[in-house]
Amino acid sequence: MGKSTLIDALLRRHAEIAEPRRLRTLVHLAQSHTYGPLAPSEDAHTLTVEENQRHLERIVGLIEWLHASVQEHTKPWCFVALDTLHLTHCVRPGVVKWPDVAGFDHRLAALGCKLLFLRAKPETIWELGVKPRVNDQFIRDYAKKFGGSLESIHKYFVREQETLAGLFEHSAMPKTLLENDAVGYDCVEAVYRFWAEDRLEMAAGGK
Repeated sequence: MGKSTLIDALLRRHAEIAEPRRLRTLVHLAQSHTYGPLAPSEDAHTLTVEENQRHLERIVGLIEWLHASVQEHTKPWCFVALDTLHLTHCVRPGVVKWPDVAGFDHRLAALGCKLLFLRAKPETIWELGVKPRVNDQFIRDYAKKFGGSLESIHKYFVREQETLAGLFEHSAMPKTLLENDAVGYDCVEAVYRFWAEDRLEMAAGGK
């Protein structure tokens, strides 16, 4: 919860400090890319571990290519933001398990990727994640698989968050956990520093 809002703020912060004509390669893959392609097979109950892994291979392979392509540069030249990936796949759609995706996690860690986990209190999940979305397609159509009532859907989301927190601990990537009950400017600045610290050091003359 709050991922899209935070990523939007990060991208705007990233562009804000770039000198004119010096905004270099920036890739943002939203859930429409990281999760959406799996949805048809998930809905048809035909999704397999192999299909899920092929999808992850396309994404991780792309990032590896982006990384390899700019190695001649001495300063940060490519920035990537992913909204959900292999950890989420372990719970939604839930076909793969951690051993099926651990190799991708290690490859991302080797590239210098970092992992941010947004955690919210159960009452925040209810007030911001369920209650305002009663008439949204996500709750009306998709989330009904998690329970027959709003209360049971909420309980599922709370349990899912705890499962994701456990997977988060397994990751080999540098990581940080953010209590996301109130995201403000200070939070955005801290997360941006976590994500793009190399660029900030360059701007400050540290490298």
